[in-house]
Amino acid sequence: MSTPDRIRRKDPCPCGSGKRYKHCCGAESGAASAAAGNPIASATSRVSAPGTRAAADEPDRSRATALCDYHLSVLFDGVKAGGLDFYATYRACMEASRTEVRLWKALRRAQRAYNLARYFHRTLPLPGARAECGVLRGFSALLVSKVARSVAPDNRGAGLHLVDSFEGLSLPGPHDAIGTDTLPDGSVRFQYGARQGDLASPLERVRNVLREFPEITFHKGWIPEVLHALPETPWAFVHIDVDLYDPTLACLEYFVPRMAPGGVIVNDDYASPLFPGGGRAWDDYCGPRQLVTAALDTGQAVLVKGA
Repeated sequence: MSTPDRIRRKDPCPCGSGKRYKHCCGAESGAASAAAGNPIASATSRVSAPGTRAAADEPDRSRATALCDYHLSVLFDGVKAGGLDFYATYRACMEASRTEVRLWKALRRAQRAYNLARYFHRTLPLPGARAECGVLRGFSALLVSKVARSVAPDNRGAGLHLVDSFEGLSLPGPHDAIGTDTLPDGSVRFQYGARQGDLASPLERVRNVLREFPEITFHKGWIPEVLHALPETPWAFVHIDVDLYDPTLACLEYFVPRMAPGGVIVNDDYASPLFPGGGRAWDDYCGPRQLVTAALDTGQAVLVKGA
């Protein structure tokens, strides 16, 4: 097999949007949305020159953003996560972490965040520490920390452990491939949704996003080695968002035996079209052990220890 390669820009996007990859998940960030200051709609496609075919196909961003905001308000107005107004907190965390999401997946992104916040909140009465593996810009860590503070106003982040290389993805393997190409010599080249080093976010930048919670513990390093720096303690909640097969499997191997009774693991990548390795690792670990898990419509999966 040849050296791994990522999906080609002209291929259909594996997310299922119907667009080419270069105009969807592979697109560069473009012009700011008409809804200035709205992080949910700020990552738009490039604005095309008037009169071009691309310009003719480009949606009316103002209308699309307004319609997206309408649906989000219908779905989430008045919804609570802990003692917080979920949607207001969600938007604040998106803005603080400078996390952007494209319009076509804005509704799903918000629902995923809500699921995460609710499962986290449910575990707060349990003894044990909490961890997130795969931190990126700090959005979800900030969200759950705010939820914890809504229950315990003096919360400064103690007991929350954040694990990440802060140098981007490790090298994808065959389990992470979203497709293959057969080359003229008969060899096979894997296609990946992202490549080694993508999705990097410097540790100091993430620390700044989470500065309200100075007692959070950061663990910089590569999974699985960095997991051995964690305290030997029961775990009440673990969020796995590491995208690839090998680190997802390593997280499950480490945390599942150490979960407190009733503790929850949320896998963010169970049905990710760009990162299928996250779901394959989950099935390869949980299936042979006959662990009962829930697959959510948002592409997440949940394991409750002892269920």
